Amino acid sequence: MEPSTPTSIVPRLALSIALWACAAVPSAGQPVLALAGYAKNLAIRSHSVVDGDAYLLDVSRIRLQGSAIGGPLHAEVWVDTELGLGSFLETAEARLADVLAPARFVDLDWRVASGDRWRLDERIYRATVAWYGEKVSVVVGRHRVSWGTGFVWTPTDVLHPLDPVAIERDEKPAVDLVQVTVPLGALSGAEAVFAPGAGAGRHRVAGRLRGHVGEYDWTLMGGRFAERWVLGGDFAGYVGDGGLRGEAALSRGSTGRWDLRAVVNGDYTFAGGWYVFVEGHFNGPGAARSSAYDPKVILEGSTTNLGRWYAATGITYLWSPLVTATLYGVQNVTDGSVMAGPGLTWSAFQNAEVTDGIYIFIGSGDSEFGAYRDAAFVSLQVFF
Repeated sequence: MEPSTPTSIVPRLALSIALWACAAVPSAGQPVLALAGYAKNLAIRSHSVVDGDAYLLDVSRIRLQGSAIGGPLHAEVWVDTELGLGSFLETAEARLADVLAPARFVDLDWRVASGDRWRLDERIYRATVAWYGEKVSVVVGRHRVSWGTGFVWTPTDVLHPLDPVAIERDEKPAVDLVQVTVPLGALSGAEAVFAPGAGAGRHRVAGRLRGHVGEYDWTLMGGRFAERWVLGGDFAGYVGDGGLRGEAALSRGSTGRWDLRAVVNGDYTFAGGWYVFVEGHFNGPGAARSSAYDPKVILEGSTTNLGRWYAATGITYLWSPLVTATLYGVQNVTDGSVMAGPGLTWSAFQNAEVTDGIYIFIGSGDSEFGAYRDAAFVSLQVFF
């Protein structure tokens, strides 16, 4: 077992700083302090992709969200304390995940203690100080910049690549950065973002201009992300009562070749409690056939998938005021492999919900999703 280190108290200190950071700022009234969060237990049963052995992973997480508002100054810190248990921690996948974890500019993750099949971690999930002025706003810290209009894939959101088949898809990663926003009108503005990298040449600088024409919002963006140049934009609006969105980005890496990634999606809410979205994705850096798949494109961060063409859908049905049924699916059109994820969510109490689901992977052994193993999961989440 690894002993607890003095750094394990840092998340608690950061939370206290967030609660009181605004107290000294002059304002018309007293600073507003708030504390919220959730407690969650997630159990996952699956098999190792490497050797086929069954494994169990049980994750218990407590997230505390402290915030303070004093005049134009806002401060916020989200602190996670997470206990992981189970045989998954001894698999090759677990070791690989530790090695491939993205390096942050500031290391705010702490291993408090661990054993063969358990580990206790603390981390700063988000931590920001923001100044909201009349003509400019500035955010500094570990923050998520929400760019793009895709539901599953977001080509213009290069700072926060997401795994389309992650079980906790609502867990959005954040980046250490500085963001400056200047409003140019009621529905328009300009943004600039600087995210320092953990090593030389890993810095990311980007800008975005947003506006509105008719029934549609639009944005244009561009920047340099480590060794890649990216230019792109997106739009979002309505066709009748349904939503229509799209985005595209051109990326130029060390090879000198420009690759296109693009997304278009639509969604609609039907009578009777039904909601549906569909999304198509062209992944230029991906391969046109499964025999040419190159995992290096994922490790380099230029894409999150191996193939060239993808489709996704999500269906939600409000079965009763307390029970919601969902079906989430992703298909690699290039090789025909599929991930299908049916699930049920029960709002057990006003502030608690139980979710049960399974991810089913279908495809040949040399396909992208055919290489995955089915996973069953259940979670209990209580908000406070």
